[in-house]
Amino acid sequence: MERFWIVDNEWSDYEAETAFLRQEHQGCEIKISKSVNDKDLEEFGAICDALICQINVPVRKELLEKLKKCRIVSVYGAGYNNVDTSSASELGIAVTNVPGYCAEEVADYVIAAIYHQNLKLSYYADNISNGLWGARAIKKKPLRISRLTLFVAGFGNIGRKLAEKASGLGMKILYFDSVRTPAMEETAKRTGAEYVSLEEGLKRADVVSSHLALTDETKGLFSQKTFSMMKPGAHFVNASRGGVVDEAALTAAVKNGIIASATLDVTANEPPKADDPILNTENICVTPHIAYITEDALHELKFKAARNASDVLKGKDIPEVVNKH
Repeated sequence: MERFWIVDNEWSDYEAETAFLRQEHQGCEIKISKSVNDKDLEEFGAICDALICQINVPVRKELLEKLKKCRIVSVYGAGYNNVDTSSASELGIAVTNVPGYCAEEVADYVIAAIYHQNLKLSYYADNISNGLWGARAIKKKPLRISRLTLFVAGFGNIGRKLAEKASGLGMKILYFDSVRTPAMEETAKRTGAEYVSLEEGLKRADVVSSHLALTDETKGLFSQKTFSMMKPGAHFVNASRGGVVDEAALTAAVKNGIIASATLDVTANEPPKADDPILNTENICVTPHIAYITEDALHELKFKAARNASDVLKGKDIPEVVNKH
């Protein structure tokens, strides 16, 4: 009998996962915990065959060593930096993620951010009581969306989906990635996207959108130096990982007019405290890490995370294993 331990503090419904697991592993035992507490770890974690966990659950060496029977850590998300993959490999534990499940949702979020930054509908709605109407209400005339150049930093599943949507609006697409793949080349050919260096993309773009994974190389990549390369009227969007941005540098860049504005769905510390400057800087819009959520994406994420756990226990060789070495 297989035992599955689900650790998650965000959701209340686990029908997609449990229905699938019980169908594939008849008689299996499923434990749902809101955190890795000592009681559940001792009673169930030590005997579970699979851990399915939220991306904010730290799965470090100390925890992995206590999962005596565990063969798979399946993460609810594309990112998996919450897991010590090196220690997992040493212990013979596979780690899986769910890449691409919310590519369309995050791309839509960036498109919405571009419209929000450019047209500022909420600004006009909030200030309509000042008596200004028509052209007199506009402080700075926006540009046509089709005139904007978008720089996509990171051309994976989400970056490529964004390029498809933005090119449909007539935007000029620039992109950068540390690797080059056939999928990237195909999307670039179809959308007219131009490969450029990071520096050139920053200098030419009206909108810079980050879709980079958080690594030692990308941590704090968007800094005083990189923001100073951008156009004074440029907009910055981050729907990747909060750690790729030096937030003190970003707030300074917006306050001082180095760039025009920023829209962030992720922050370095989540959730940020109420007095955090990132929440209290004019022309910086922060949303609570919700870009990935639609009914469709959430169901796909939950189902695929459960399927990954099941497949590994069945001995299948699946591409979602991120620590195959």
